[in-house]
Amino acid sequence: MIRWNPGGQGAFPVPDADDALRAAIEHDRDLAWELYDVRPEHPRIAELARSVLEREPQFTGMIILLALHREACGEIDAARELLQDLVARRDRQHLNAVKKLRDLEFSDRRFAEARGLAELALREDPEPGWLDVMELGSAQVFTGDPLGGWDRIDEAVEMAARQDPERYADALGQRATRLLGSGAHPSRFLPAAQEALAADPGEPLLATTLAYAYLYDYRPAEAEQLLRGVLSEDPTDEIAQGGLTVARAFLNPVERGDATMEVLRASGMGEIAWRILRDQMFGTGLEEALSALDGVMPPALAESMRAPLDGEAAGESRGEGRILAWHDGQRPGSGHAWGIADGFRLMTSAEVADMEERIERSPADWPQWRTEEEYFTLILTDDAGGYLIEGPGGRLLQRSAGAPDREAAPSIADWLWDRVAAFGGEDPRPVGHVAGDASGRAEGGTPVR
Repeated sequence: MIRWNPGGQGAFPVPDADDALRAAIEHDRDLAWELYDVRPEHPRIAELARSVLEREPQFTGMIILLALHREACGEIDAARELLQDLVARRDRQHLNAVKKLRDLEFSDRRFAEARGLAELALREDPEPGWLDVMELGSAQVFTGDPLGGWDRIDEAVEMAARQDPERYADALGQRATRLLGSGAHPSRFLPAAQEALAADPGEPLLATTLAYAYLYDYRPAEAEQLLRGVLSEDPTDEIAQGGLTVARAFLNPVERGDATMEVLRASGMGEIAWRILRDQMFGTGLEEALSALDGVMPPALAESMRAPLDGEAAGESRGEGRILAWHDGQRPGSGHAWGIADGFRLMTSAEVADMEERIERSPADWPQWRTEEEYFTLILTDDAGGYLIEGPGGRLLQRSAGAPDREAAPSIADWLWDRVAAFGGEDPRPVGHVAGDASGRAEGGTPVR
């Protein structure tokens, strides 16, 4: 404001009291955001935000900041309430509040709520961005529509290429990361990871996980090259170390002339490699499944279990040593205790040894068993001539006389995780683990012979 100076010096600017107050408010607002950027849980953030709102209630962006601060402090319910109240006001911060509440609900694994908010954000934004479309795709994945969600994430990447070319590399990276985190089939993940890594070659996680996808695709030389690059930058990367070991397990017998890639493919080594990655990332291995079962096993099932086998004896047995060291089988006729119609129970180490010896002595009596040609491990029986065995690729196959083998589960660990979930336990497997490959074809459940 221009004011007249009565002292004779003419006109000169004199700060208006309202201008000074507004400047102070804006200073505190900006300082609060700067503190959040540096240390989101800093207690001064809440003080500044409340002070700004007391002096200028229209600055409702401070409510969003307060909610973000509460979330950073672990006060999720308080953050949710702040954002819900702001959404209900429908003021100029309405769309921002919807998006922040969407993100909070997703991070709190309230996926149905996140999906509804993601749909609302797209309806109310006249010019939605690619990231908002991608957020809806992710919410779809986690609410029972993984294939549709992944397709929508692809659409978001195409939008980024048209609308936001400067962030196209970011969109590629986000797609690959979201596919990996939701358990997409490697045939879908592989091309996405390739594109992302080409756009940002310095991302070690993408390089490592792409290498495992190459192993699934029986391209071990390319996997080895990627993994050696990762380890040259960080020799302590355990997932890359494990991947390199697996890559050499592919390459060594081929280089020695002891096997061909076709033989390795028939054995399902690629499937095993990808499952190793999944189990490392999500904690979904056999040992974790057995531990989870201990916490939710019904009394009848627990009572049917035999004592564990000594660790050394379990390792030397013909059965699955990790299961036998957990429990050396179940009592005959107790398969119903698993709560499934087939009635399979765990075999003891002695039963496994006896069965294999009988097959070896009289192979003509067991025409469905090809002990000289196939790898298998006996695990469960229905006590009526049916068996669940670990076969090629670690798949759990149901075998019985006069019928083709049928896949019962992608692995014995998956079969056990299914039981954990049925008993009310937490299932850590990623949502897309049974969604199928890039074409939508299911991974399992079809006859394999």
